[in-house]
Amino acid sequence: MPNRKQFKRTVIILIAVYVAIFAARTVYNLVTYDDQIPGGSVNYAYNNLRSDFAVQNFASERKEYIGTAGTQVLDQKYERVASTAARTAAYDDDLSKLNASIEESQAVVQMENEQGLPGSRRLTRAIGVKPEYFDVCLEAIRSVGTPISSVLQKTDKTYEYRQMLAQKQELEKRLESYVMLRSHEGSINERLNLEDKIIEVESQLLKQAVDLGEYSDENALCTINVSLYERGRISVANKIWNAFLWTNGCYFPILGCVVGLAAAAVVLVKAYRFLGAVLKAGGKKNKADTK
Repeated sequence: MPNRKQFKRTVIILIAVYVAIFAARTVYNLVTYDDQIPGGSVNYAYNNLRSDFAVQNFASERKEYIGTAGTQVLDQKYERVASTAARTAAYDDDLSKLNASIEESQAVVQMENEQGLPGSRRLTRAIGVKPEYFDVCLEAIRSVGTPISSVLQKTDKTYEYRQMLAQKQELEKRLESYVMLRSHEGSINERLNLEDKIIEVESQLLKQAVDLGEYSDENALCTINVSLYERGRISVANKIWNAFLWTNGCYFPILGCVVGLAAAAVVLVKAYRFLGAVLKAGGKKNKADTK
């Protein structure tokens, strides 16, 4: 069993370790943990960069390849999406910078959502920008506020585009065959049914033309999703309190595990010694009985 002096030394060491951890965490909070995002964390901002937006834009890129059969041209259709989030203490000023960046890049705000009151506002925007201005516009937007996270994705849409072209050709052939049937005789019901089918196919072709129009070079756009969070300042007292809570949540569970493991080790050692003594005593008794 430890004597009083050893127990006192152990307690002093444990207190010193606690104070050292608390001091280190306090310094860390004072240096780096200077703001917060109301209503969420950085992970929330990162995981929800694209969940707030439902805007789709498409662009084209023509590439030439030189092969055995000569020069081949590939007309690629793609979707390029950048999602960026930032926090700011000067919300109005950075919002003006964001608007200026959008205007200078000749971009279009396709969706906007602003929430919260002054001190805890949140702005989300979906911006459509011409492919040639995409990189410049994205770089300007990333310079607004303090960046939290950024994601850039490019998805090939050539296969989907070719499928839509094939569907359009199929609908045009079907419409042509229906129109040719107009010259044939038939009952009134048959003629009415034929006209209904013609109208149905024409409606499908109209919708197909609208969808294909999104892939045209005239409407080519890339997407930039922006999230801007107004941050709230944290006082020095709150930073110290947060360090205290963090130290307690980290130190005492670890201390409990160490004490529990030590107690378990002591119990196992005593049990081992007790079992050894019992076996040893039993062996001596057997020898005495034999004699």
